Amino acid sequence: MRTSSKKTAPRAMTWIAIALLVSVICAATFVAVLVSQRSQAAQQQLQENIVLRGADAIGLSFNTALKREWDSLHAVARNISDADKQEIDDFMDAVAQTGGQVAWSGIANLDGRVISGSNRLREGDDVSESRWFREGLRRPNVGNVYASNSLERDDNDRKQSLLNLSTPVLNAETGEVTGVLVYSLRMAWVQSFLTRARERLNIDIVVQNRDDEILLDTRENTSALPEAAVAQASLGSAGAGTFQMLDRADGLYAYSPNFVSDEMPDFGWRVFAVLDRSKLLNVMPQLLQSSIIAVSIAALFVLFVTLLVVRIVFKPLEDLAANAEQMADGNFEFPVESRSSREAIMLSRALTRIQGTLGTPQNMQTEGGGPSFRLLSGGADVTPIVDSNATDEQPDDTSQSPQTRRKS
Repeated sequence: MRTSSKKTAPRAMTWIAIALLVSVICAATFVAVLVSQRSQAAQQQLQENIVLRGADAIGLSFNTALKREWDSLHAVARNISDADKQEIDDFMDAVAQTGGQVAWSGIANLDGRVISGSNRLREGDDVSESRWFREGLRRPNVGNVYASNSLERDDNDRKQSLLNLSTPVLNAETGEVTGVLVYSLRMAWVQSFLTRARERLNIDIVVQNRDDEILLDTRENTSALPEAAVAQASLGSAGAGTFQMLDRADGLYAYSPNFVSDEMPDFGWRVFAVLDRSKLLNVMPQLLQSSIIAVSIAALFVLFVTLLVVRIVFKPLEDLAANAEQMADGNFEFPVESRSSREAIMLSRALTRIQGTLGTPQNMQTEGGGPSFRLLSGGADVTPIVDSNATDEQPDDTSQSPQTRRKS
C-alpha cells in the first residue's frame, strides 16, 4: 500500500483561540483609536468654547470699567458747564485722585488753551493742534495711545502710555460748545485689568492698533502674532466671537472686532484672545489609559467566555473524532453519546450506527479461529458469503473453491 506523509494539523480549538485573540486585539485597537480621536475632537471643541466664553467675559468686564470712565467724563462735562474756576479745579483734582485710572484731566477753552488741569498741570498750554481737542470740539472722541512727555515717568522710568477720551463742554442754556474736557487714561491700568482677567480665566489678550503695533500683551513670552490671524483681522472678515484655528503648537486664537462697546467711539483696536494651554489640565492621557484598561478587561472577559463555550461544544466532538479513529483501526468500542450540541448528538448517533454495521462481521470467525477477512491481490479485502444454514455440509469436490465477492 502507498503511504503518505501526514502533517500534523492544529486543533480547531487552537484556530478559534488565535482567531478570537486577533479579533479582540483589533477591536480593542479600533476602540482605543476611536475614543482617542473623539476625545481629542471634544477637547478641541471645549477649548474653543473656553476661548469664546472667556473672551466674552473679559470684554464684558473691561467694557463695564471703561464705560464707567466714559460716563464720568460726560457727567463732569455737564457739571462744569457753568462752574467757576475753583469748582472746575476741584473736579479736575477729584478725577485724577479717584481710582488711579485717569493720569490727568483738563479742560481747554475754544482757543485751545488749558484753563484747568488736575494738580494744576499743563495749565496755560496750547493744545489747539492736539487731536483730542480738535475732534472733541465736534463730538465725543477716543484718541490714539501715546507716550506722555508732560507727566512724570512710571516706576520703570518709562514714559507713561496714555489714551485720551474727550468730549465737548456745552453751555447749559444755549447748548453751544464752550470748551473740551479730556481724560488721559493710563494704559498701565488697562494692562493691569487684563492681566488680572488672564490669571482668572487663563486667556491672554493681545491688543493691536490699525498700524499692527502691539499696544497691550498679557502673554508671558511675547511674540509676533500669526500672520493668518493678523490677515483675518486686517480684512475684517471675522465677526464677534469668530475663531480661526491655527497651528496647535502656537495656541488657539480668537479675534473679536467688537471688544469695545458700540456705545463708545471706535478705538481702532484689534483684540486677540489667546488660550493659555499651559494652565489647562490635560486629561487625555488619563482618559486614554482608562479606555484602554476598560476595553482590555471587556475583551479578556469576552475571550474567556467564548473559549469556555467553544471548549464545552468542541470537547465532545473531539472525543467522537477519537472514537471514529479507533473504529477505523478496528476497535469497535461503543461510542458515548454526547448531548452538548445538536451536531454532537447527530455525529454520536451516526457513529453508533456505523459501529453496529461494522461490528457484525467481527463476530464471524473462520474455522481456524481467525477473522473472515482476506486481502486480494492489489490490496482489496474479501468478505466471505456465509450460508444462512451453518449445518449444511460442504461438497466433497476439493477443486471447487468458496465463492467470494470482491469489494469494489
